[in-house]
Amino acid sequence: YGWPVDSYPAIAFGIDLHLTSTAEGGRSGPLLNVSDRMWTYRPNWGLPSMAPSEQSGAPVLAFSRDVVLPGESVHAVIVTLFPEIVAQWDREVTPGVSLPMYEGARVCGHGTVIWRADILMPLAEHDEQHFLQWLADPAAPLGRVSSSGVSSGEAPAC
Repeated sequence: YGWPVDSYPAIAFGIDLHLTSTAEGGRSGPLLNVSDRMWTYRPNWGLPSMAPSEQSGAPVLAFSRDVVLPGESVHAVIVTLFPEIVAQWDREVTPGVSLPMYEGARVCGHGTVIWRADILMPLAEHDEQHFLQWLADPAAPLGRVSSSGVSSGEAPAC
């Protein structure tokens, strides 16, 4: 392998996230985007081949808005969490795929993949800034992310 000893390959995904409304069984409170505390919201996701009870972790780097109420939509960047499941995400999750978002056993939303980028974790500062720029302007193309990975789909340009 060609990555530093303390780093590992991962995948970042830009998603269009729709939160399930409270009336439909979603969360009761808003999701908050705290600029100096990224990675604080850590839902699980259902991959296409998984049974509804199976889940995989991919924390949220950040959202495109500071407050997201149940029933609303927002853009977000999520990143695979466990190196041993990255290959499954790589095979199954491409632009256009819809992923159920879980908090415990409850589906609290669905994220539709817009773009994906191969990265190394821990996330490099320039990749983080690149993804945050996309969240500030999701209409901008992503293009090549960094030397650690190449995006596919329409991803933000440096």
